[in-house]
Amino acid sequence: MRAASAQLIALLDADQFLMADLYTITTVQNQVHRYTNYDYDLIVGGNTHLTDGPIISREGFNLSLGVEVDNLFVSIESTDENDFNLISIAQAFHNGQMDGARFKLERIFMDINTPTDTSAGALLLFEGRIIEPELDRNVIHFNVASDLDDLSVQMPRNLYQPGCSNTLFDSACGLNRLNYMAERVIESGSTSARIICNITQPQGWFTQGVVEFLDGGNAGLKRTVRLHESGVLLLTLPLLEDPQVGQRIRVYPGCDKRLETCINRFNNKPMFRGSPFIPVPETSV
Repeated sequence: MRAASAQLIALLDADQFLMADLYTITTVQNQVHRYTNYDYDLIVGGNTHLTDGPIISREGFNLSLGVEVDNLFVSIESTDENDFNLISIAQAFHNGQMDGARFKLERIFMDINTPTDTSAGALLLFEGRIIEPELDRNVIHFNVASDLDDLSVQMPRNLYQPGCSNTLFDSACGLNRLNYMAERVIESGSTSARIICNITQPQGWFTQGVVEFLDGGNAGLKRTVRLHESGVLLLTLPLLEDPQVGQRIRVYPGCDKRLETCINRFNNKPMFRGSPFIPVPETSV
């Protein structure tokens, strides 16, 4: 059962009314994009939903009781003129900007005599996380999984193993990612697989870490650092296009899950959750 305002209930009792879908995409960086399939821009709750954005279509969905994960299938048709923060929508999906993004579907109802009056409020139809995007030229297809999908985790979570069972910067690790982030600019001589920048941390500090690109055609793209040498980051996979001098990057350190690294690099021994001193299986009996 969905809650509706008294004004909306009265409007639905009328013989005729108008309705439109509202789409809200929120990235993990808290960038919000709002669109509608209506003929005019709609202001709902102080937020403007644009009508001149990409063409968004969706299939029907079923909501069920229990722990079954509900899904919504969505398609986005876009051109090069449709962009997310100056990058084409297809490129944004390809770069990974939409990884983990949330998608919200609402429906708004309006009086036929006041076709832009949204004071009756909107009904929330579906909300979840974008998963499994597929790109086909200028069409993006993806599923939206309900929040029950977060329950699909490995059990038991904790295993006896030499390496730490935490993920660096997660809640169990307890470290703040921003405290270890280094923001730099790309220097001359860089290539799609080799980034030169003024990194002052010791060699190997960012090995197995992540570099995030903030500008240009690679904006939003993240790559794992295969090897950190003095002032040079070697990437596991090459970039889509060569980086340009002066473009900004953010670099985050890596962790090899060893106790020595936890102590020497992060000073975080109390949160270490590995068992480095247990014997190997061949000698434990």
